[in-house]
Amino acid sequence: MTSRHVILVTALLLAAAMGYAQSESIRPLFVKENKIPELHSFEFDLLGSYTRYDESRNISGLKLKRSDYTITPSVRFGAYENLTLYGTVPYSFIKSDVLGKINNFKDVTIGAELLAYEYTYKYPWVIPYAEVSFPTGKDTDMAPIQKSDTIFGYSQGEVDAIFGVAVGTTVNDVYHYILDGRYDVNNGENGAFSGAACFIWDLSDIFSVLAEVKISQEPENDVYSGIPAFFNGGMSYAPHEYLRFTAYGGTSVNTAEEGHGGLKIAYMF
Repeated sequence: MTSRHVILVTALLLAAAMGYAQSESIRPLFVKENKIPELHSFEFDLLGSYTRYDESRNISGLKLKRSDYTITPSVRFGAYENLTLYGTVPYSFIKSDVLGKINNFKDVTIGAELLAYEYTYKYPWVIPYAEVSFPTGKDTDMAPIQKSDTIFGYSQGEVDAIFGVAVGTTVNDVYHYILDGRYDVNNGENGAFSGAACFIWDLSDIFSVLAEVKISQEPENDVYSGIPAFFNGGMSYAPHEYLRFTAYGGTSVNTAEEGHGGLKIAYMF
């Protein structure tokens, strides 16, 4: 085999490897990851989640609870080189001690992620992103839960926008570190900042574990008197290059959320 053939075969193998890596789905919930659909390809995600809330608003003697089961289908599309468009449509089944039983859509979200920088071998990398949510849900469905996080869907009653940037790197090809900061325009009177950090450990080519934490700016008139902090852990398994399952579980402090769990199925085509 000539040197030209060696170079050609090597280039084809590298291109195939890059194409496979780009077809992987995002594993964390609180941060973005440099996993994007291939150009003009789709990724379909289905997240089933359960969240338990305290509806007592930190009032001593009250024991009001809420169970929120949410199904969130979403689609990601490789619209342009390194540019991904996405949308989510959450639907919830709520059982509340205050409001009774409610089955409704929450706010629909559309957004865009740009892989603006990615060094050789895919680290470090930078992803700025923006998303807009529309008031397709009823804000009364979320009362008396204050807005503190939108991972499992929310109904705000008005158009909202979030702008953020995520940066990440990889160590020894298996340890991934990600930082993500964002600004929520309509969270409170003056908006709110939040930041998240994530660690992912690839135990093999198809199985990984993750841990992440997110802190948010303390809301005005905070009934919990503290900075909201969310914690999440998960395991991700990809039995096929186009299929991935990720299970989550976690809790929070200084918020109404008492715990959450979920399973996401991602399929690329």
